[in-house]
Amino acid sequence: MSPHSPAPAAYHTLDTDGIRAFLAGVPALAARLGGPAAHWRIREVSDGNLNNVFLIDGPQCGVCFKQSLPHVRVDPAWKMPLDRTFYEAAYLREIRPCVGALTTDILHFDPDLYVLVVESLDRHVVLRRGLMAGGDWPDAARAVGEFVAHGTFRTSLLAAPFEEITRRLDVFSGNRTLTRITVDLILTDPYRDHPRNHWISPELDSIAAEIRTDPRVRRRVGAMQARFLTCRQALLHGDLHTGSIMVSDDDTRVIDGEFACPGPIGFDCGLFIGNLLLHLFACRDSGGQDRAVRNIVQFWTSFHDTFLELWRTSARQDGNGDAYATTLFRNDPSGLRQAQADFMQDVTTDTIAFAAMEVIRRLVGYAHVPDFDTIPDLAARAGRQGAALALGRDLLADPGLVTSIADLASLARDRTG
Repeated sequence: MSPHSPAPAAYHTLDTDGIRAFLAGVPALAARLGGPAAHWRIREVSDGNLNNVFLIDGPQCGVCFKQSLPHVRVDPAWKMPLDRTFYEAAYLREIRPCVGALTTDILHFDPDLYVLVVESLDRHVVLRRGLMAGGDWPDAARAVGEFVAHGTFRTSLLAAPFEEITRRLDVFSGNRTLTRITVDLILTDPYRDHPRNHWISPELDSIAAEIRTDPRVRRRVGAMQARFLTCRQALLHGDLHTGSIMVSDDDTRVIDGEFACPGPIGFDCGLFIGNLLLHLFACRDSGGQDRAVRNIVQFWTSFHDTFLELWRTSARQDGNGDAYATTLFRNDPSGLRQAQADFMQDVTTDTIAFAAMEVIRRLVGYAHVPDFDTIPDLAARAGRQGAALALGRDLLADPGLVTSIADLASLARDRTG
C-alpha cells in the first residue's frame, strides 16, 4: 500500500486500552516488556505538534509508542495524512546503519494503524528542557555533530553511486506533506503577511515588518527556498532542533525523523545551530551564554571534522561515490583538498542562512520555542527576541557579515548585550 493512500479501514486512534492490546498482540514487543499486559504502565508524553506519543513500562523493559493522527495534534482543524510514521520508520531504517546508537532502534511499524514503536528513552531528558533548566551536557553537541556528519555523508553521492543514492532519496521525495510544512512555516510564511504568524506585539512589530519588507532579505530568502528544494545533497533529518535531542549523563540520541527529506546538508546544521542561537539569546546569565557559544562551536567542529575525515577515508580507500570521484583526484591530492574546502564552505554558507531563517521563524512564525519563557519580564523578553531577530535579518541581508560558524557564535554573543 502506498503511504499516500487514504486511511485504511483498520485505522483508528488507540487509547490506553487499545495500546495495551496492540502491544500484547505483537509477541516480540510483549516479550520485551515482560509480565502480564495488565501490569504495564502507560504514560502519555505527547510534546510535539503532530502525533500521540506514549511510554510503556513493563517489568523487563520499556518502549515508546507513536501514532499518527489524521490532524495536527495541537490543532484538530488542520487535517493531515497519516504517513508521518511511515517516513519516520523509513528514516530510522536508513539512518540507523549510518549513525548507530546516536538514534533509536526501530522495534515495530504497523502500516494500517500508522503506529511506530521504538526503544524507550525514559531515562533521558529533552535537550531543550534541560538547557532551559540550566543543565549542561558537554558532549551532546559533539554527538549531534557526528550524527549529522555520518548521516549526511553516507547518504550522499560522495559515499555511494547514484543508483543507490537516488533509490534512497526517491522514497523520501514522497514526504510531501511535511516538506510543504517546512517550505511554508520555515521558508515562506515569516516573510509575508500570514494569519499563522504571531509575535510579541507591539514591541516586535517594527522588526517583523523590516524582515518582511527588506528587499535584500527577500532575495536571500528566495535563494534559500530554491536551495532547499533543488539541492538533493543527502538525506536530511529535516527537523533537527534541541527538542529532537534526548540526553543523559553518558548518551545522546536524535529522535523524531518524520520530516526526513532530500536536501542541502546545511539545512540540518542550520536548524540545530539556529535553536542554539535562540537559547543563547534567551539565557539570562553569562555562564549559560558561554555554554551556548561552546555548544555551537563544538557541534560545528564535530560535524566539519567528522564529515571531512569520512570523505578522506573514502578517497584513500577508493570509495565508489559518483560525486568528486576518486579517479579524478588520484594524482592530484592538493586539488582534492581544495575541492573539499570549497564544498565545506558552501555548506557553511547554507548553514548560516538556514540558522538565520530558523531564528526568525521561531520568533515571528507559527511554532515558537519555549526558551524565552524563562524570562518573566515581558519587556526584557521582547528585547532579547528583538536582538535575535535583528541578527537573523542582518545575516540574510548581508551574506558576507560572517563567513564562519565561530564568527557567527561570537557575533551572537556580542549582541546578547
